[in-house]
This record gives sequence, C-alpha cells and structure tokens, in this order.
Amino acid sequence: MLELKTEKQHNIVSKRFAFRRYLMNYLGLAPFFILFVIFILMPIVQGIVMSFTDWSTASRGILNFVGLENYKFVLSGEGTSSRRFFISLKNLAIYVPITIVIGLSISLALALIVRHIQGRLYKIYRNIFFIPTVLPIFLCVGIWQWFMTSDVGILATLLEKVGIGENVNWTETAGYAIALVVMIDVWNAVGFNFIIFITGMQDISQELYEAAEIDGATTFQKMRYITIPLLEPIIFLVITYSFFSALQVYDIPWILSNTSDINSVGGTGQVMLFPVMEMVRNVYNGSASGLGRASAEGVILMIIIIIVTLILFKLRRKTV
Repeated sequence: MLELKTEKQHNIVSKRFAFRRYLMNYLGLAPFFILFVIFILMPIVQGIVMSFTDWSTASRGILNFVGLENYKFVLSGEGTSSRRFFISLKNLAIYVPITIVIGLSISLALALIVRHIQGRLYKIYRNIFFIPTVLPIFLCVGIWQWFMTSDVGILATLLEKVGIGENVNWTETAGYAIALVVMIDVWNAVGFNFIIFITGMQDISQELYEAAEIDGATTFQKMRYITIPLLEPIIFLVITYSFFSALQVYDIPWILSNTSDINSVGGTGQVMLFPVMEMVRNVYNGSASGLGRASAEGVILMIIIIIVTLILFKLRRKTV
C-alpha cells in the first residue's frame, strides 16, 4: 500500500515537473491556438448554428431555429436559389479537375525545365514565372479580359484563326466562361506551385542523378524514376492545396461577372457561377432566411471539401 502511494506521489511530481519544464513551449503555442479558436473554430461553429435558423439581413439578429429546413430547400432543386446552387456545383465539378490537372502539369514541367538552367538566367526565369502570383487578382482578370476580347485581344485573335471561340463572348458563353476562369487561375497560381516544385527538386541529391547517368539512364528515365518519386510529398501538398483553393473559387468569376446587380453574378445563365458566389448572393439579396441558407450551402461545401480531403489522403496511403 505504501509503495503504491509513493509511486502515485512520484507520478504527480513528475507531471508537475514536466509541465513546468515545457511551460514556455505551451506559451509559445498559445497565440496560434487562441487565433485558431477566434478566427477559424468559432466562425465554423457559428456558421453551422446559423444554418439551422431563418436568419437574414432583415431579421435584425433575431434567430428562429428552423431545423433542417434550409438544407431541405437548398437540396430540393426547387426555387431559383436551389437551382442556382446545383448549377454552381456542376460548374465546380467541371472546373476543379481541369484547373488542377493543367496547373499541376504546367508548373511541374516548368520546374523540370528550369532546374537545368544555371546562374543569372535561372533567377530571371524564376522571377518571371512568379510575377503573376504577386499581382492583384483584379489586375490579372483585367489583363486576361484584354487578351480574350474578340477582334482586339491577342490570344482571342490567335484562337479565332484556328477556329476556337469565333465571335464568342468568353464571359457569357457556356464552356468558354469556365475555360477563361481556368486560364486566369492557372496563370495566377502556376508561379507559386513552380517555386514549391523547384525548391523540392533542389533537395534531391545530385549523386542519385550521377549514379543514374553512369548506368546509362536517359533524361526521361531520371525524371520518372528519381525526380517524380522523390517529389511525391511535394506533389501531394500541391494537389491538396490546389483542391482547397479550387473548391473555394470566388474572386475571379465574380470580377468577370462585371455587374452591379447581385442577382446577375455568374453571367448569363450562370455559366460561371460557383458555390461561394451563390452564398454571397444569398446573404446580400435580402431574401428571407438568406444568411441561414447561405450558411447551409457553406456547410455542404465544407462537407464536400472534407470528403475530398479524406479521399486524397486515403489514395496516398495506398500508393505510398
């Protein structure tokens, strides 16, 4: 009995000592957790709670719980708002895989090419590719609108010569509108992904490439059996981040809509309407339960993001 009591006292003293020893570490982590709770966790909880109410801009903060009514309305496919949300999800399903595949391919290809360049020329290329990333989104959109203006834009004129987009308004035509959003997004993000890839390649030991050259490996074989496998964690990081970003697309199509009417965002026929845009429209169009329905749409999008993330991690475990 005495031994058990002594052991228990020893454990208590050990825990107190460990807490004091790591107190500064806990204090160092505290600001992150405080900000995480205030700016991420609390808004998420508040949004989930709001999704079960009829809150709108006209309700003046008075909340009436309506249960699953907002979710039923959003998923019913009945009513303008519900139909618009389904259109936005369809556009998102088209947009996400295209922008990720194209963006990943271009940034990886650029990194594979530039890594063989040495000296000042390497720095010049690296800075040129990164410039679109630091430009404001509205400026990127403005540049591409000029590129894609029929009969005037450089790129639009070149595409028309090969039979693509002849006499087409790129921001108002189904298919072309999403293609324009993809081009702007890829152009804006490719520099960021390029920097991540090129940094990851610099950590690969040159001895591996030298050994492969001695064995007679070609450039393609070195890329396939050395570069790509060792870059797998970096590639997974870029894919995951790109999914998060693509699923929340908002600013580019909103600016392209170029309208002062909140109900006209997404262009004619909602050809470039996405879920976050529809949430914002619900908040500000003054409809009944606008904030509640927008919150329900946000929760649905959050669930989609979580499911996609879990699938990505599951697939990675199977391949690693």
